[in-house]
Amino acid sequence: MPTSVSPRQTSQTARAIVGCTVALAVWIGGCESTLPSERFNTAVHLPLPTQAFKLPSPDRLRATSGGDKMELTPLSLIRTAFDLQPDIKSSFHRYKSEEARYDFFYASRDSLTPRMRASNDFRENRIDETVTRSRDHTVELSLEKRFFDTTDLNLGVGYRTSEQENDIGNSPFVSANLRYPFQASREKLERTSEEIFRQNELSDAQLGYIQLVRRRLQQTLFRFYRVVDLLRRVQLFKDWVADLETLDQRVSIIHGRDTSSDRQRINSELTRVRADMRNVGGRRDVEITRLKADLGLPFFMNIDVRNEPFDPFVGKTHAELLIISIETDPEIATLRNSMKNAEVQLDLARRGTWDIALLLGGRSNLEGRGRDNTQSDWNISVGLDVSAVDPRVTGSLSRQAQANIARFQQAIAARENAIFADVFEPLKRIETLGQSRVDLLGNLPRFEDDYAIALAMYLEGSLNIDDLLRRRNDLFNQHQEISRLAFLVGANVSELCAATGMFFELIEKHSTNSDKTTEPADAGDNKS
Repeated sequence: MPTSVSPRQTSQTARAIVGCTVALAVWIGGCESTLPSERFNTAVHLPLPTQAFKLPSPDRLRATSGGDKMELTPLSLIRTAFDLQPDIKSSFHRYKSEEARYDFFYASRDSLTPRMRASNDFRENRIDETVTRSRDHTVELSLEKRFFDTTDLNLGVGYRTSEQENDIGNSPFVSANLRYPFQASREKLERTSEEIFRQNELSDAQLGYIQLVRRRLQQTLFRFYRVVDLLRRVQLFKDWVADLETLDQRVSIIHGRDTSSDRQRINSELTRVRADMRNVGGRRDVEITRLKADLGLPFFMNIDVRNEPFDPFVGKTHAELLIISIETDPEIATLRNSMKNAEVQLDLARRGTWDIALLLGGRSNLEGRGRDNTQSDWNISVGLDVSAVDPRVTGSLSRQAQANIARFQQAIAARENAIFADVFEPLKRIETLGQSRVDLLGNLPRFEDDYAIALAMYLEGSLNIDDLLRRRNDLFNQHQEISRLAFLVGANVSELCAATGMFFELIEKHSTNSDKTTEPADAGDNKS
């Protein structure tokens, strides 16, 4: 039962009450609670694309003479794709939309509302022939603060003018009301249930963003290495054509034997090699166009592809990468963050058997003028509101929280399993394919010497043209196999970056550096 006290007080006490009330109102008005999305992201550090809200320029659709040229290395390509790739930005905007929805849900139930109220109250009493008229004019400024845990606080300050039979009194007043829940109320449990749903929506959007970034960057880096491989192969075909043209010239000046059929055989080989070079060149142009589309670059921009050495996993063992990946993986961090929130919600549901709230209220009419001169009064009320919460409400919320905890636990285990397998396979391939490429590079001089010896033997007349061309073809195949292995190593590096979450670390660490060393001559500086 609420209790009430109304003694007369001095003006000093009244002023103290006013001062405390105004100070509390200013303090609450100046406090801005942390939005839930900021707490949600505390344990998950996500790099964000620059100029995330900038629309693609229409100029990227137009061909311009002497247009810009961009130099692409594996590291700069990762940052460029992250900043410009439309699918990544689309997923980012979806995530930010869910984040805003989550914040709206929270802020609408954790609001701060200033209010002004003006009222006029007219009364008339009749007793026999006696008529008494009175009127009150009140202006009040109030501040309502609602908290997400269903706490309600109302503070008000105002001025009241009362007139009765030409007897006028004026007095300021202050008021305050508070409802504070000691335990989880039914309303809070319902809010918590909805918060679980909103939080899961945000978590799914965040996970979708992380997964799409990982997938798109892997695809783009894979295509980069495909372009590098095709550029190498085109150059190998050019070298082959140059060797055949040089051979044809040298055969044409041989005297003392009939070389007409040999020249026909050389020209036939030239036609075949040029056709293959043209086909590979067409594939190169298509892949370059797709690479620019994957990067989100203007369609007609020229790019300079520089295949620098890129392997951020040098010297790392499977066990080391596994631990680092699990500790830094943003997907696991998101799932762990969501699981902790679900555990808090489960604890709240289990404690929500009783709904107990403290009720506080108070009002003080301060010293005024006229009829109210030297008069002031105040009253305070205290009470408790106790009710039982239906067990079905707490039970359903508890089951929901338990199911989410189990879901997040299994999702974390599934991601750890994926990292374990996805890290081992590409890491092993990088090791084996890289060593095979080194071995083939070491064996390459033998093929070069073999062709040089065969050429000398042919010019002397001790070797036929078919054997000579076969040995040049063997040299080409050896170069092509080395290029293929380099491509496969790069493809597995991109796969390992996705599996370990290394892309996010590289994005954070990336900085423009003009002093870079390119790969040895077998890759070369490839331009398009």
